[in-house]
Amino acid sequence: MPVTDKKCSVNNEYAFASETKFLQQARNLVAEIATDCGFSEQIVFDIKLAAGEAIANAIEHGSPNGKSNSIKITCYCENDDFIVIVRDEGRFKKKLPVGTGDNVNFRGRGVLIMLALMDKVIIDETKSGTSVHLSKRYR
Repeated sequence: MPVTDKKCSVNNEYAFASETKFLQQARNLVAEIATDCGFSEQIVFDIKLAAGEAIANAIEHGSPNGKSNSIKITCYCENDDFIVIVRDEGRFKKKLPVGTGDNVNFRGRGVLIMLALMDKVIIDETKSGTSVHLSKRYR
């Protein structure tokens, strides 16, 4: 069943300063758009969680100049897919942290969460920043 809501046919793009105080607002925005596109409550939760991980990573790791950097979020539907793109101005950290004994670091699982919850995850690195493309098929 294709996504037919007219709100989803337009390109929704938002930008905000790279500050953690905007994280909840950004996650809620993505969830609202996914809800408007007709996804179930459970799928909206999955999209919100995956997008939240990408947004949090962009704020924490993709902002070399802190609050003066910006994060951009684009949401749209293409065919039967809901797409969320999170863009930042930093470099992607490829490795999961490792620890031993009592010094195990449990951080660095955001990409794994995104992969588990979304149908497609693409991380695109350029000289000007990183883009995380999240895709969820409407079923």
